[in-house]
Amino acid sequence: MKTIRNVALMLALAAGATSLAQAQTQAQAQPAASYHGQSLTRAEVRADLALWKRAGLERFWRGEASPDIYSREYRVAYAEYVRLRSGPEYQAEVQRQNAAGR
Repeated sequence: MKTIRNVALMLALAAGATSLAQAQTQAQAQPAASYHGQSLTRAEVRADLALWKRAGLERFWRGEASPDIYSREYRVAYAEYVRLRSGPEYQAEVQRQNAAGR
C-alpha cells in the first residue's frame, strides 16, 4: 500500500513538472508583443514615455546606475506615473501624439 502511494505521488510530481516545463517553453517562444496581449502603436509608446517623464521618473535614470527603486522619492514618482497611465491622461496623450504625428 505504501509503495503504491509513493508511486502515485512520484507520478503526480512528474506530471506537474512536465506541464510546468511545457508552459515555460510556450511562454518563451511567444514574441513580446503577443505575450502582453497586443502590440502598441507608435502614439501609445510615445504617450507612455511622455507620462513617464511627466511623473518625474526620468530624473532617476541618469547614467549607468539603476535608481534606488525603494526610495520614497522614486515610489512617489512611480505612483504618479501609474496614476497618469491608468487615468484619462493617457488617452488624452495618445490623442495628442496621434495629432502630432500627422
